[in-house]
Amino acid sequence: MPRLNPQDLTSALISALEPNTVSPVSAPNGVVFDILLAEDNTVSQALAVKILEKYGHTVEITENGSLAVEAFKARVQVNKPFDIILMDVSMPFMGGMEATQLIRAYEIHEGLLPTPIIALTAHAMIGDRERCLQAGMDDHITKPLRRGELLNSINNLAGWRAQLAQQHLHHRPPAFMTT
Repeated sequence: MPRLNPQDLTSALISALEPNTVSPVSAPNGVVFDILLAEDNTVSQALAVKILEKYGHTVEITENGSLAVEAFKARVQVNKPFDIILMDVSMPFMGGMEATQLIRAYEIHEGLLPTPIIALTAHAMIGDRERCLQAGMDDHITKPLRRGELLNSINNLAGWRAQLAQQHLHHRPPAFMTT
């Protein structure tokens, strides 16, 4: 059996998982998002980036949870936070569960609205989704990634966050309101 190089494998997976006959799933009103992808597998990275960039989203990749937390904090500090985080559950150095807990603690400490975090996992075991949600993640998608499922989750969570932001603006104490 011939050996496949990573580029051939990536192309084969993308071709298999992204049939051109499927009608596109798009964000409402053509909205695009700034997405942090925490994923150590290069094939999964390539597949996610291909899907997301096809719909105009921008993607920053980190290879582990520790780097994801650093990237998240760095973007918040320059007032350009990510709209969505896609977080692999199993990564070297720091996994997605621990990284999510650190991001949630930082958001609370800084008084930030929660950034939607979608768990990406190869596990489809009973209880995996619940563990991800308990860690502070907002949704759970099993790999290999499927375009429709990924984009629907992103669009639903981004809509939820926009509603949360509107409520937050309308419920601020009077001291925060401008005159």
